[in-house]
This record gives sequence, C-alpha cells and structure tokens, in this order.
Amino acid sequence: MDPLTTEPAATRPPTRRQRWERTTNLPMMVLAVLFLLLYAWRVLDTDASPTLDTGLLWADISIWAVFAADFAIRLRLSSDRTRFVRKHPLDLLVVLVPPFRPLRLLRAALLLLLDTLNRATKPRTRLVTFVGTSSLLILLLSSLAFFDAEYGAPDSKIKTFGDALWWSAVSVTTVGYGDVYPVTSEGRLVSLVLMTLGIGLISFAIGTMTSWVVEQLKTVDDAADRAERTLAELVDEVRSLRTEVAELRERSQAPPG
Repeated sequence: MDPLTTEPAATRPPTRRQRWERTTNLPMMVLAVLFLLLYAWRVLDTDASPTLDTGLLWADISIWAVFAADFAIRLRLSSDRTRFVRKHPLDLLVVLVPPFRPLRLLRAALLLLLDTLNRATKPRTRLVTFVGTSSLLILLLSSLAFFDAEYGAPDSKIKTFGDALWWSAVSVTTVGYGDVYPVTSEGRLVSLVLMTLGIGLISFAIGTMTSWVVEQLKTVDDAADRAERTLAELVDEVRSLRTEVAELRERSQAPPG
C-alpha cells in the first residue's frame, strides 16, 4: 500500500521483500537516527581528537555498510529489479551519497504515518505532515553538509553552525540575500541540491495552500447555496400557509348557503 493514500491495495500475501522491509524497518530507522547523531557530532565537534574522529568515521562506514547490504538484499528479493530501483531512488541515493543517509528516515516516516495518523485522515494532511518533516530534515542535513564543506576554508563566510543554518533557510526559500555563499566545490554542490529541493518544496506549499483556500471558498459557496435554497423553501411554505389561512378565513366568513 502507498503510505500517502488512504485506499489499501488489493488484498494479497506479502512478498519476501515486503516481509523483509517490515522486519528491518525499525532497526534501519534507528541506524538512520544514529548516523545523523554521529554525523552531526563529527561535523560540529571541530576540536575533536584524531582518535575520536577516526572512531566516528569507522562508525559511519559501518552504518553505510549495513544500509548497502539492506538495499542489496531488497533488490535481490524483488521480482522486478529494474522497477525496484526506479521506484526507490531515495534508497539508492542513501547508499551512493553517504551524507544523505538520514533521508532513510523519510521512508520510515511514511510507514509510521499509517500507524500514527487515522486511516480516515485526508491525503493532504498526510502529505503536509510528510513534507514538513522531510523539509526540516533536509534543512538540517544541508546545514551540516554545508558547514562541513565551508568551515575553515579560505574566504569562507561560515564561522559557526548558525551561519550554515541561516544559509539553508535563505537558500531553500529562494531569498538569497548574498551575505553567505559557498566558496568550495562541495559547498556549491550542496547549494545546488538544496536550491533544487527548495523550489519543489515552495511549489508544493503554494499549491497546497491554494488548493486549501479554493476548497474552503467552495465550502462557503456551497453553504450559502444551501442557505438560499432553504430560505426559498421557507418563503414558499409561508406563502402557502398564508394562502390556506386566507381560504379558511373566507370560508368561515361566508354566509351559510
């Protein structure tokens, strides 16, 4: 079943890949959170000792190996492997581009929405929840990656992690004040990814808001139409009653024949 829809797929027994995903979803989500914490620690602790930095790096590599093995097993268990890769680009990106590994949380978030949100919840509510969560995660990851690439570089404008967060906010909203900009190739790459995602996120937000406003206006118009119809029916009933009362009054005042 698609986590963003409310209608279940046709009832059928789960495949081997689906059983594997259900079993490993929670452990993989925990690993994604652990990686995010270790990655943030390694990036933000600029005074870490070489021993600590090496330990964090090996922990990072170990987690990557688990993610790569999970993807390989799911691919092997798929009946149509080309379709699996085409339908799971995020999982492939997580394996190929290490800094994006915490995006594995997005897939887990989709599955958790099915349990935490009522199945009667409107699809728009699920989409807004998902996009809001993923937006915050992307902002955090981009800030960490940008800080990692720019901190300490010659002529860099990034002195603190707060500078990186500010850069992420103005980049994802396409404001771009120009007070903070990348000076390294890695920083420009992160900027390109974030600006591309920012356009998509803003477009989605504007589209969703516009759709919601139109829906609310339509609801108001429908309510006004119902009120007008009800009022017209009441007026007709009053007129009919007045006519009946007038007829009864004429009959009562007429002389007996």
